[in-house]
Amino acid sequence: MKPTAYLLLAVILFFSACAEPSPLVFKGVQSIKIEKASFGKNSFKAEFAYQNPNRFGLVLNKLDCNVFINDQLFTQYKLDTNFTIPANAEFILPATMEIELSSLLKNSIDILLNKPMKIGIKGNATISKGMFTKTIPINFETNQKLNLREAILK
Repeated sequence: MKPTAYLLLAVILFFSACAEPSPLVFKGVQSIKIEKASFGKNSFKAEFAYQNPNRFGLVLNKLDCNVFINDQLFTQYKLDTNFTIPANAEFILPATMEIELSSLLKNSIDILLNKPMKIGIKGNATISKGMFTKTIPINFETNQKLNLREAILK
């Protein structure tokens, strides 16, 4: 075989070995804490739990999502720093969000009574593995209680 045939075979094997990453699995809101409360914008720190089902680690380069509660827009969730995601493991992704008081008031009774609410996250994430980068859609939904009483008392 000629050297160019070996090179072509090596390139084909290299690209076929790179598996398409499976989407991340949203596990829920791990914790939530009020940083700043006001009659306008309120600042919250939250931790979102995810599962990486892939047998290889990834790097989350960018995240741009909308957070919905009971199918109504609650806030935006953005991350512009690199975050290393371990292989085959659960991980916690920190988030700082600004929430308008009107958004809180729409769901205040469910939040205060600690009722389960439908939480949805929709948007895009840019992930990379080595030199390969891909933007993947994010569309997660779960039912969960948001215990803001604990967040207020912390």
